[in-house]
Amino acid sequence: MKLRSVVVGAVAVASTAAPVVVGTGSAEAARCVSGAEVRQQVATFVHGLRDDVKSSAARVAVRGAFVQSVRAARGVKAHTPQARQALGDEISALAKQLKAATNVVERKALIAEIRALQEQKQKGHVTASDVREIKADVAAVKRAIIAKVDTQAEGQQVAAFVHNLMAQFDC
Repeated sequence: MKLRSVVVGAVAVASTAAPVVVGTGSAEAARCVSGAEVRQQVATFVHGLRDDVKSSAARVAVRGAFVQSVRAARGVKAHTPQARQALGDEISALAKQLKAATNVVERKALIAEIRALQEQKQKGHVTASDVREIKADVAAVKRAIIAKVDTQAEGQQVAAFVHNLMAQFDC
């Protein structure tokens, strides 16, 4: 039940911080916000999930998945061998968590975070295909969260937040 007020606040922050502007054709682009603002919005959103997603590990995984997905879609890459090694270590740790995960939300979020980190680890530019895969992973997390919420209104709020988050991918 607390999800409603916190998510409304997070969506309102996301809406005011990133108003939608109609561009050329049918493309819509949101005003880009900094990585710190994205992390804050995601943290606020995830905090509101406490009543519906009971597992703290699942909420941590959702936060990581959303933040790392934005970073990957924006083209953040590991440019040094040490940075790629650190990402590899993080991916390995998340894979171990995935083996032990029993919660659907946690599993979907861990998969999304692992794939986002793998994209960051790869050399080269982020392609449109890569972004589509990242969006599909985030959408899977969204659907898993919506399955956990109590009301349709909360589900719509989750969908609106994720929509605003995905708009940040194009920045």
